[in-house]
Amino acid sequence: MRILSFDLECTSLSGMVGRMLCCSFKPVVWGHDSPPYTFRGDSKEYRSKDIADDSKLALAIRDELESVDMIVGHNSKLFDRKFLNARLLKAGSRPLKSMWHIDTMWVIRTHIAMSSKLDNIQKFLGLPIAKTPITWDNWMRGAAYDREAMNIIVEHCEHDVEVLVQSYWRLLPYVRDIRRA
Repeated sequence: MRILSFDLECTSLSGMVGRMLCCSFKPVVWGHDSPPYTFRGDSKEYRSKDIADDSKLALAIRDELESVDMIVGHNSKLFDRKFLNARLLKAGSRPLKSMWHIDTMWVIRTHIAMSSKLDNIQKFLGLPIAKTPITWDNWMRGAAYDREAMNIIVEHCEHDVEVLVQSYWRLLPYVRDIRRA
């Protein structure tokens, strides 16, 4: 079974007024540590002349997620998947297909009495890779595709999927069912 973790970084919490800046991915393979990789909205491959148009990025993210058997995210059922679908709707395209999906935030909220923030999970489990801080100014610069700020945002996103995969393996014994979402 091919499993892929993912995380979006966006300019807003609403797909109506925000757009995706990037999406990082990391394969989830027991005993094999592959590096994360990222689709960036500021790359020539995905960027449009209109800074508000992230349709190429949305389609690429959807297709990448659909290339595997199961996806893993953190708050991905309430945010990442819905935000991606909002941007796909804006692009006039179909949504992400229903697929096997584990959301580690819901594993925590359902089975463990602790904070479900990914940063707190990393600290509680003593995972070696930590989330990185980003200043609000760098978020605003990244929204304008400032290259230096985007590099910081991408590094942050890649650290998130590293933490996500490490926490996934620790939380897997608490997963009671896997559903399509």
